[in-house]
Formats: sequence, C-alpha cells, structure tokens
Amino acid sequence: MAGPIEEQRVRPWATVLRVPTVEGTLFFKEPAPEVNHECRLIEILAGRRPELVTEVLFADEDGRMLMRDAGEPLGSLLDRNLDTRYWEESLPLYAELQIAAMSDAERLVEAGAFDRRSAGLPETYEALIAERSSGQTEEEYERLRALAPEVRQVCAELAAGPVPETINNDDFTHGSIFVRGGAYRFLDWGDACVSHPFFTLTVTQRVIEIKHELPVGSPEIVRIRDAYLEPFTLFAPRAELEVMVEPARKIGQISRVALRAAHMHWEDDPEELAWAFRLLLDPEAWRAWLTEPEDEQPPRSGPVS
Repeated sequence: MAGPIEEQRVRPWATVLRVPTVEGTLFFKEPAPEVNHECRLIEILAGRRPELVTEVLFADEDGRMLMRDAGEPLGSLLDRNLDTRYWEESLPLYAELQIAAMSDAERLVEAGAFDRRSAGLPETYEALIAERSSGQTEEEYERLRALAPEVRQVCAELAAGPVPETINNDDFTHGSIFVRGGAYRFLDWGDACVSHPFFTLTVTQRVIEIKHELPVGSPEIVRIRDAYLEPFTLFAPRAELEVMVEPARKIGQISRVALRAAHMHWEDDPEELAWAFRLLLDPEAWRAWLTEPEDEQPPRSGPVS
C-alpha cells in the first residue's frame, strides 16, 4: 500500500474505494446485488475490445471488482476544455464496441444485462403504464397510454431493420468515459442493457446538449451524431441510419423508465418515475426544466434520467 484506502463514491447502487499502491492507483467496487452482473458484462466485452473497457484485475461471484485506474473522467476534462471533439473521438469507438458485441447479445442477457430488445419492449412498456405513477397527471397518463401503438410500430421497424441489437451502456455520459494519454475507456456497465444500439443516444445526446448548452438541431450535435453513425454504415447507407435515429432516441427512454421503475428504492423522490416518463412524452422537455425555480426542479436525475 502507498497510502490509506479512501471512499471515492458511495451510492445506493455501488460503493467505490480508491486504493493507492506502489504500482499505481487501483479502485475497488462493490455493487448492489441487483447490478452485481457488471463484472460479467465487462468480461464479455473485454473478450472483444479489451482496450475500450474497464481493466479488471479481480472479480468475485458477488460482483466485487478490483480495477486499474482508467485515467481522467471526461467530465473533468470538459470542465477545463469544453470541446465537443472529445465526443466526436469517443463515440465512434463506443459504436465499434457495440458492433463487436453484436454476436454476444444473448450471452450478455444471460450474464445479467437488462433485456430491452425491440421484440419485448412493447410488453415492457405496457407493464410500466399499467397504472399511473406518483406525481403523474391524468393527462400525462392518457398520453402515455395513447403512445402504445407508436411504441409497437417503432419497435417492429427497429427489430426488422438492418442494425442488430447489442450492448447499450444506457447511462453513457461524461462520467462513464475516461481518458488517458488520448485513449478512451468506457466504464460503469451496471445499468447496461441489450437493445437497439441507437438507444444510446437517448441519454448521451441529452447530456451533451446540457453540458455544452446546445440548441435543438445544433451543428455540433449533427457532427457528433454523424461520427457515432459512421461505423454503422457497415449495415446500411447513412441516409437510412439517420431515419432511424430520432424514433430510436425517443423510444429508448422506455429503457430508462424501466430501470427507474425496478430500482425506485435507490431514489429519494417518489416522483422520479413521473419525470422519466415526461422525457418519453417529450425528449426536449428538460430544456424548460432547467429554467424553473429551484423548488420546482426535477429530482436529482430528472433532466438526464
């Protein structure tokens, strides 16, 4: 040891400790039982692109992991240099990882990744809207019920489309991208699911727009989206991929709602789920929330939920 072990992060879903050693800093992670599959997902992904995921030195049957330091989180880098080029560099690599893992989709689900594949997502949605959520208005609830045919249609189109389903980090933000010497690694796979890959943009595009204060349809977002889509031109022409993006980005919010619904014991606010549903009804709703008085702001994860 080269110093005392320190708490890095303590959350309901995981505790992370910083472990200084003479050979460099390590991190110990103990996940909650409901997400202790993370190490198994990383093992599968590392079998495809080890240089792009968490470097795990040890993991046990309870999902506890000892990991090498992956570098600096992108969020810290952006605090010093708010440049969108980091997204343009990292997202194509993430897309390559998704493509490499396509043949592992079933293995990933068996290993514990949440199953948000298009064929079963309409049924998941029906279960989520079986009753009104806390804090949800009657009008919101009726709009969600009326959305069911669109959900079925989009899911059917995605399932029949040219791009196979694969791993989706499902919380791919500047907090899960790490940089060392210009190389990127992608961490924090506890929320990961198997879904259409473009569901990634549900959270990621929103986070980019919030962090960089970008308006709807900004040139920066178009460039970042184009960079992400480029590896997928293996499956279809760019124009065909672009048509799929917005429906997938909208419907991908169902995966986020499902995650919240299954783990409401992690949340402090009983209306967290209602806020997540609002982003399904309107993916741009978060823009208005940011200007609301503090006492009317959504809970912790509202804008990016």
